[in-house]
Amino acid sequence: MELSVKTLEGKAAGKATVDDAVFGIEEIRGDVIQRMVRYQLAKRQAGTHKTQERGDVSVTTKKYIRQKGSGGARHGSKNANIFVGGSVAHGPRVRSHAHALPKKVRKMALAHAL
Repeated sequence: MELSVKTLEGKAAGKATVDDAVFGIEEIRGDVIQRMVRYQLAKRQAGTHKTQERGDVSVTTKKYIRQKGSGGARHGSKNANIFVGGSVAHGPRVRSHAHALPKKVRKMALAHAL
């Protein structure tokens, strides 16, 4: 396959021969390119977000209110998520956001991008 080469001014500068296996794709599949972009963006995401959970909060573990007779609800510890200064229920954890993408799909996406 031959492609015409142009200069920065837009004038013809000659021709270049390229491989049909790489540059000769007839049907461009947008889904493959989209999968590769999602793969790359997820892989570079840091994932260093974290909140304190019940085991991380520095409060006393003493039962702070009597079980019966106070008229209030039954509570065991001040580090529960409903109290000020307590933990966060189901908050973000440090993790990797990367997911797998087969090598054949990665190679196909590169060929589609070229």
